Parts: sequence; structure tokens; C-alpha cells
Amino acid sequence: MTTKDRRREVRISSEDDDLLVEAAGVLGISVTEFILDCARADAAAIVQARRSVNLDDASFDRFMQVLDAPAVPPAALVDQARKARPFQPVD
Repeated sequence: MTTKDRRREVRISSEDDDLLVEAAGVLGISVTEFILDCARADAAAIVQARRSVNLDDASFDRFMQVLDAPAVPPAALVDQARKARPFQPVD
């Protein structure tokens, strides 16, 4: 069992509180458990959406081709690198 060593507090309207109490009661769980279960599920979905990329087969194949292709630096960047002065360390 995970140790519960943190606390969060929120201020809510009486209407929101009534709704949360009713929903938790329908499920037969405490309001705290209801809020935490819903928040955890939403948080996991949000984080997962940011961690993964879903592509159809054609898009995936194109993505892999681009990753496998040799890097081609922009010409302007190459020109600037050639014009740059050598680094002179400061004593």
C-alpha cells in the first residue's frame, strides 16, 4: 500500500460539492476516493497522450524514412559556421 504523505486542498462551490457527494454516493465510495480516482485517471490519460505518438502505417513509414535519412544542415547555417571566428579562450 502506498503511504499517503501529501495533502491537497481545493475550494469548491456548494453546487460542485453536492455533485461530488452524490456521485461518490452512487458508487458507494468516499468523496475523497471518488475525487482521487477521477483525478488519477484523467492525469494518467493526459500524461500518456504527451508521452506517445500514434501514427497510421503510412505516416509511421514516412517518419522512419525521415529519421533514417542523412542529416542535411541548412545552407545558411553552414555559411555562418564557415564565417565564424575561431574560439579564443579568455585567460
